Amino acid sequence: MAHYTVIKSDTTIYKDGISVKGCDMSGLPDDFHALQWDGSDGHIEYTDVLKPNLTVSSKSQIEPALGVSLPTLIERRDTRIAEIAAAEAAKNE
Repeated sequence: MAHYTVIKSDTTIYKDGISVKGCDMSGLPDDFHALQWDGSDGHIEYTDVLKPNLTVSSKSQIEPALGVSLPTLIERRDTRIAEIAAAEAAKNE
């Protein structure tokens, strides 16, 4: 299973260690820092040091905590990859 890491502050979503920067982070809470998901469990980290990390043991727990589902975040990563590829193709025309 793929391992995803989402880091809001640098707009990066990683899949199996491969980063895509400039991803859409709209709708995520102001105090959200990062999501770590290994395919079966993970945790959500917050910027507020008084708010403890939240352990998640299913994808269905992510959307209620973040307001955005993991499939939506993955789709945003894929969209960004397509945007980068299109920009590279345009430069080479």
